[in-house]
Amino acid sequence: MKNSALLVRTALGPAIGGTLFYVAAHYLPPTPYWDGFLRVLPAGLLLLAIRPALPRGSWWWKSLVLGMLNMGLFTVFLLISAQRLPGGVAATLNSTSSLVAIAVASVVLKEKIRPHHYIACVVGVIGVALLVLRSSASLDAIGVLAGVGSASSMGIGSVLARKWGRPEGVHSLTTAGWTLLGAAVFLLPLAFLFEGAPPSFSGKELFGLAWAAFVVGALGFALFLSGVQRLPVSQSAPLPLMNPVTAAILGWVAVGERLTLPQLLGGVLVCAAIVLVANPNLLGRFFTKPEPEPEPEPEPETETETAATEPERGEVAAAATDGPKTAGSTS
Repeated sequence: MKNSALLVRTALGPAIGGTLFYVAAHYLPPTPYWDGFLRVLPAGLLLLAIRPALPRGSWWWKSLVLGMLNMGLFTVFLLISAQRLPGGVAATLNSTSSLVAIAVASVVLKEKIRPHHYIACVVGVIGVALLVLRSSASLDAIGVLAGVGSASSMGIGSVLARKWGRPEGVHSLTTAGWTLLGAAVFLLPLAFLFEGAPPSFSGKELFGLAWAAFVVGALGFALFLSGVQRLPVSQSAPLPLMNPVTAAILGWVAVGERLTLPQLLGGVLVCAAIVLVANPNLLGRFFTKPEPEPEPEPEPETETETAATEPERGEVAAAATDGPKTAGSTS
């Protein structure tokens, strides 16, 4: 299975990110913009302390763009959709980022997207819907647009991360640090605008911020971005679907939430989608014409065969030289 180790390592990022739902609900204060800023700033500074380097040339604005799309703008749209929609609807809309990513990749990167890639993403979205969607969910136009915006932001950001990669000789932790600090620059004025001065935090809330910054932000995002920069988008796009899977498992283990049969089925579908893109032969052979087998090359003559045919060739040549005797040649 090609890229399997890298794929598993990249999937750990969104899986770790799924713990943020539990932490936000039980440990973080109700100031989402400041929470977001204080999540990305320490994480970015930590990664740059481990692998220090400053951006050069175009990487100043590229870091800002990647930070805005993958963390900043994505967070803003996600918060709006979460405020105006039931959590299950918001999560389901956000999961469509996988479809956005492969659609954009086919245009921007000219990446060859096969039918089973789309099938895997659709299966994953259905799995997320089964995990988090409830029959009593209601819709709000602005909330739906914000949900589509968060999915588009993450999808486009993932494609650009793949397109730009990282500068030669620069570690992936460094580019992740640049991206996180770019998100911090974007979120800071929004935090002041919508929530005023930074709030004071209790010890419990500081623990939540530390987890969100160093475990989810630094470790989780560094794992994810490192893989996205190297994997084809068709393989990395469904990986964020692991986020709600972890959230559901943690809710069951830590809070005692009951997992229903549809939720279990949803988790299986999400995992199946990831396995499908990792091993496209599972369905790819039904959608891809097999390449024609090359014709076998003629076997070379052996020395024995060559030696055996030499006398025959000599006899043929002698017969051609002598030619047939005519009646006029005899006396």
